[in-house]
Amino acid sequence: MKICFIGSCGHSHKAFREMQKCPDALFVGAAPGSEHESPEDLESYDIKIYDSYRRMIEETQPDVAVVSPVFGLTGQIVKYCAERKIDVFCEKPVASDLSELEALEKTVKESGIHFSAMHFLRFAPSFYAAGKLVRDGGIGQIKLVNAQKSYKYGTRPHWYTDRSLYTGTIPWVGIHAIDWIYYFTRKRFLTIDALHFGNPEMAALCQFELEDNVIASVNVDYYRPVTASTHGDDRIRVVGTEGVIEVFSDRYVLINKDGETVNYPTEAPMLACDYLFGREEITAEEIFMLTKVALSARESADRKQKIRID
Repeated sequence: MKICFIGSCGHSHKAFREMQKCPDALFVGAAPGSEHESPEDLESYDIKIYDSYRRMIEETQPDVAVVSPVFGLTGQIVKYCAERKIDVFCEKPVASDLSELEALEKTVKESGIHFSAMHFLRFAPSFYAAGKLVRDGGIGQIKLVNAQKSYKYGTRPHWYTDRSLYTGTIPWVGIHAIDWIYYFTRKRFLTIDALHFGNPEMAALCQFELEDNVIASVNVDYYRPVTASTHGDDRIRVVGTEGVIEVFSDRYVLINKDGETVNYPTEAPMLACDYLFGREEITAEEIFMLTKVALSARESADRKQKIRID
């Protein structure tokens, strides 16, 4: 299976590390996704580097493209690959606005390619195991979900201040928390009321109404202190009629009628590797839906207005 890499932003290196574990993977080249990246950014792949992804595709005829450019360009490159019947594993968000998302979904479906995206944090062992427990009824009927993603800002590329290239903090960071909410609940998103401030947006807050009277929220920020022991602080708290579960770092805490237990899961699927084998646990339909919710949340924050999702 011939695999090429377009861009080196986001989670592309995690995809590379996982795919290295697949015996049939043959890495045929890597290339920048745009002029905002340089070939030197790809040197850690230790494979042939091209200065043009179009030339790389023409010369190598890959089976799979791992697409992870500057975030706002992801949809354009996915479309380019899909039109050439190249399977795609790409960064999220998969599109930069709702109109591009609608067109991209149509292109991907009509092309028949195998498509997935880098929702790796669904498969962090603690979140993955806790989500399975909740969906199996471990805390009864879900009533409330609060999800958090807090990061150090550090040194970011200049294009983070260009909305057309960055896409926004809700679609880039908040989409992981939106994914957790859906993964834990499997409930449809109905309405969104969101706020964000800054350029790039340094803090954001989203409140969601889900079907069956479930309430959910997401808070995102880049204000994690530089002195913190970890780069990020990811958490989710899910309240049910028969218990509460809280997930953070490498553990989850379950409180129910039997008391309180702390669990440290270590096993979960490898999304990128499983993608190559066609056995991933996230569907293209889910990916398009999650992207729509994230982009709609950004729109709600821009307009400072509650939005109903069609």
